[in-house]
Amino acid sequence: MTIKQILKDNILKLKLKKIKNLHFDAEILLSTILKKQREFILSHTEYKLTKLQIKNYHALINRRINGEPIAYLTGHKEFYGFDFNVNKNVLIPRPETELIIDEALKFVAHDSQPITIIDVGTGSGCIIITLAKLLEPELKIKNYESGIKKYKLFATDISQKALITARKNAKFYNVNKNIKFLNGDLLEPIIHNFKFIIPNSKILILANLPYVCEAWKKSYSADSIGLKFEPQIALFTGKNGLELYEKLFKQINKLQTKNYKFKNNINILCEFDPNQTTLIKKIIKKYFKNTKLQIKKDLAGYNRLAIIKN
Repeated sequence: MTIKQILKDNILKLKLKKIKNLHFDAEILLSTILKKQREFILSHTEYKLTKLQIKNYHALINRRINGEPIAYLTGHKEFYGFDFNVNKNVLIPRPETELIIDEALKFVAHDSQPITIIDVGTGSGCIIITLAKLLEPELKIKNYESGIKKYKLFATDISQKALITARKNAKFYNVNKNIKFLNGDLLEPIIHNFKFIIPNSKILILANLPYVCEAWKKSYSADSIGLKFEPQIALFTGKNGLELYEKLFKQINKLQTKNYKFKNNINILCEFDPNQTTLIKKIIKKYFKNTKLQIKKDLAGYNRLAIIKN
């Protein structure tokens, strides 16, 4: 069977199941099986597949028909122009999360003071690894007088399996030595080990934590059916979806209480659902009374990122 024949048959299968982007899906899954670029698929329509390749392709198509996301079928997802390995142990990176990168870069730009950057709930590591790549030329720079590095990068996750994926991605981009990955509940690994933080540095905490309420899990829509394949611990939490953020804010207060040097040096970027705007403002004001709060919109025009500055 040729590429042309098998694509025609399976595009029809996807169409009958009302799969969106059916042409792209059929082509990208075939390129995954053949280990070729998509351009090869489009320009070599008479290329003949082996029986094993046909069998494996049909298996991927059937998984796609059942709603499994393309990223898990190919094992890859692009984020901020970088390609990340993903699997069922980590959340698939979303385009709206790239806003965290934009704002983090603004925060570190033209700042001579050392900065400790902590990615809480790192998952695939896409946020901290992207920053490590973009800041790579400066990661080895030390202050001439103090000998202290300008940046120290950390990433935490409660899932050991997620950290395995994150470390694999960091190694692929050769920044594994620039990021310390820590297993633990949100900021706990940092709270119990102050030596990780650069002395007298600013602290930037990045968080894209689970923010979907548990009740929503019971009502998967046709457009969101793929969510059932993602790690539920990375998506759903509590009655209002912001319980983990409240827990994180309590930990930050604990960090500031245990070491007064951090009192006015902690800044936070956290992603949330637009419908939670009023609630997250209320929670932030509860824990950070004397800070500046800014709500940033994503490219679609929805409230998406809370920026908490000291």
